[in-house]
Formats: sequence, C-alpha cells, structure tokens
Amino acid sequence: MPRLLATVMVGVLVLGAAGCAHEAGALPSSGESVSQGPAESPREPLPSGPLVLRGVVTSEGKPVGGVTVSAVPHADVPLSARACSSGVPGMTILDPGCGAMKGELVQTAEWLGLKAPMARTVTGADGWFEFTQLRASTYDLWASGPRGTAFLAAVPAGANVVGMALEKGRNIQVAVEDGSSGRPLAGARVALLPQLGGQAFLTVSDAGGLASFPPVPTGQYHVVASFPGRLADAGPVGAEGTTLHLYVPRSLSGRVLRPGGNGGAGLRVRLEGQGLQGLIQTRDGGDFHLAGLPPGSYALTVREGRELAMATVLLPEDRDVTDVRLALEPCAEVAGRVTRPTGEPIPRAEVELLLGREGTWRKMLATSSSEGRFRFECVEQGQVRLSLKARGHVSPAEPLAGELKAGDTFPADVVLPLAAPAKGRIVDPGGRGVGGVRIVLSALDGRGGGSATTAGDGSFEVDGLAPGRYAYELSPGDRFQAARGEVRLPAANLRLKLLRGPPVEERRP
Repeated sequence: MPRLLATVMVGVLVLGAAGCAHEAGALPSSGESVSQGPAESPREPLPSGPLVLRGVVTSEGKPVGGVTVSAVPHADVPLSARACSSGVPGMTILDPGCGAMKGELVQTAEWLGLKAPMARTVTGADGWFEFTQLRASTYDLWASGPRGTAFLAAVPAGANVVGMALEKGRNIQVAVEDGSSGRPLAGARVALLPQLGGQAFLTVSDAGGLASFPPVPTGQYHVVASFPGRLADAGPVGAEGTTLHLYVPRSLSGRVLRPGGNGGAGLRVRLEGQGLQGLIQTRDGGDFHLAGLPPGSYALTVREGRELAMATVLLPEDRDVTDVRLALEPCAEVAGRVTRPTGEPIPRAEVELLLGREGTWRKMLATSSSEGRFRFECVEQGQVRLSLKARGHVSPAEPLAGELKAGDTFPADVVLPLAAPAKGRIVDPGGRGVGGVRIVLSALDGRGGGSATTAGDGSFEVDGLAPGRYAYELSPGDRFQAARGEVRLPAANLRLKLLRGPPVEERRP
C-alpha cells in the first residue's frame, strides 16, 4: 500500500501513514505471545574494506574493560533533518504536523534496531577496542557497560586512536497506554531513536505498560511505540520520559450528493486533519470510505467545477463514523478592493477571511494586487469576518462581517486611512539608546493601540495608529525603572528617557 497520502484510489482509502502497527513488517501478530525483549536477528555486516578503527574507552581518565562498542554507518542526514514525505517543503519527519511521522518512525526503528549494518566488539582489560576491514567512510560509535555509556559521531575509518569517555547517561522510561481507556498496554514494541545518530534501541512494554531502556548517552531522543491492530504513536522524550497512546484505527464513510440529491461517482474527496492528508474518489452512488484513521477532527472537501461541499467531522475514540453527507452547492466568493481615501489602490494589503459554519471557523489569507484587489474564490456559504492590514495605514476597528449564501458574492471594498507616524528613540540618563525595551501605546479614547520593541540603538516604530493622544508604557527590564506618560501623534521624533533602577540592595524579592 503506498504511504503517500496524496494517492487517489476508488472507493476505499487506507491511510497507511497513520502508523498502523501491521505495516511495520516485523511485529508479532495479535495471536502471538510477546517476550520481554525484542528478539535479535542476524545483522548485515559493515561494508568491508582495508581500513582499521582503533580506540580506547575510559572512565574518569582510566581505561575500562568489558565495554561493548558498536559501530554503525554515520547518517549524513540525521533523523531530525529527514524530510516529511507528506508535509509541506521544509517540514521534517519529527515535526508534529507530519502525518507520516509515526508510521515512518516505526519502519525506521525496525530497520535501525534489527537489520541495519553494524559491527560490535568488546574492550580488553586495557580499555582498547578495534574494528578491522572497514570501508573508507565515517561511523558512529556507541559504548555501553556497567560503568556508563558514550556516543561519538562521524569517526572516519582509519582513525588510529579514538577516545570514548563514559558518562552516567540517562535512564529513559516510556509509558504505553490504550488510547481510549488509558489502561497500560503490555507487549507493545517501543523504539528509542537518537535524533542525531543512526541507531535504535528496542524493547517491549511490560505488564504495567512500561518500557525501560538502559542508560543512554545524553542527547535528544524520539520514541515510537507500535502494537498489532493499533495505530503507532510517537513523540519527543522529555526529562521525565513520556507517555504514548495507541488507538484502535477508526474509519470514516459517507456519501457525496449532487444538486437534486443524487449521489455522484468519481468525485474527489479530500481529507485533512491530525497531520494527515488524503484524497479518494467516490464509488457508484457517491459512496466513500476512509480507514486507518486516528480519532480527532477532520475536514472533508469536495470541489467539482463551480460546486463545493465541505464538512468538519469529529471521529470519536470508540466508534467509526458512517453517515457523513457532503452536498454539493454553488460556490460563493468574497471579493473586494483596498484603497486610500483618495481612491488610490493599496497593494500588498494583508487580508484575513474567517468563514464560520455550524460552529466551525476556517481561516484563509490573501494579499491585495497592485490594483488593490483581492478575491477568495469558490468558498462555502456561512458567516463572514474580514480583517485587513496594510503597512502605513490604520486598520478597521472591527472586522467586516456578514452572511454569505451559496452562489453569492460578498462585496468587500475597504478604505484605509493613512496612519500617523509613531517613531522615536528610548535613551538612558546619559542619552544612549537602550535596546530591548517594550513600548506599548494605547489610545486615550479607547480606539486601538500598538506596541514595539526597541532596536539596539533604542529606536522604535509603531505602525497602524490613528492621529490622537496616546498613553505609553515602557518595560525596560531590571536595568531601568518602568515609565509611563502621554504623547500626541503624529510624532516622528519622540525621545523618551529611562531612569536607572534602584540599587541592588534596595530591591525586594
């Protein structure tokens, strides 16, 4: 089954990237007993070559014998920088918004923990170890023994003396729970993945749902848990460990109706939610079915030419949803123009549209053209709230609001007056500029305000304010006293002076 969620299928879509445990490929079936630790399988040897890598393991400056040292190929792209296969450009696999994260981490953990090339050796009584017949490359070294643990990244083969100093390391414990009941889940495969190294530590949760790892080197880790018939869960490891919740996968099904009430076949239904994106085509009669979903809120959208259907569906933890109805209706639109009082267009104005329907609000953004025009095409009917912002202009005090009906156009021509300059400099008693000072300006008539933080030279600018009188408040931190006062705008050369704070001995906790 393809893992990319943009795949178009007919009738039924199983979202593999949600992390169903049966896709991991190395987990026991639901009928098998699970041991208290992952079974070791033969690993691929490291690629052979003519080079040697030698080193010594120490603790408090003294050599340590009996320490297991593992060598694995160094990952040129660490886990923390791997691209998300189903996310926007720049999103990594560890980003919470990456819908493919959990499923891909399960596969990565199985590969790194059981199959990836590795070489192991044990230090002699003098603390020395040696790897022979290595290919010219770089390797990560992991050391573990009763006296501690160590990690060394990107060691080139051929290095003759490598020092690895043991540290106490950190003990990591992960709690695995049933997602619906919160009860401990025994027998779950749990993998600990360093964000920088190409290694995985595997274990199985005990009868109390706890997965405990031996001490590992200090660093950042991610953990992923999987279980037959459950959706995998993953997340970063905090100082106190973490808790993972494994849900039974749920399904969502329904029907797409054309105007007149007839079902429409071959229509594309787009799903978004819980970090997932999916696309499916309806069957005869307009039916669709999406499986392998974690509980949560999902947005469903169907667009066919100038017709649109949208719905937000809450998928509960304890049951599937089978009665979704998506009724196509004529597209609506919101369009307008942003100008100054003279009629001159305002380009690059930021326009925010909030569309509300059945208690759910959806946000869309646009930027005005060189002629000041903007347009939100083919949107659903509902309540409209439109906000605008343009540099050097005063934004409306309240959003433009109204009701948008199917097939209608909501007119949104807006006039923005020029803002009053609010520029200046905040200085110390000696006249030197003070950076990092927060200045808040509040209109005395209660109609808006703004804030800014001074640059290193003490300069500041607050944009978008109307002419009038304003109260100001300065928050300089511990070095100076806070200050308050009043100013009149426009003002392009304000100079506000701070007073030194009280002596340290006079301060009270």
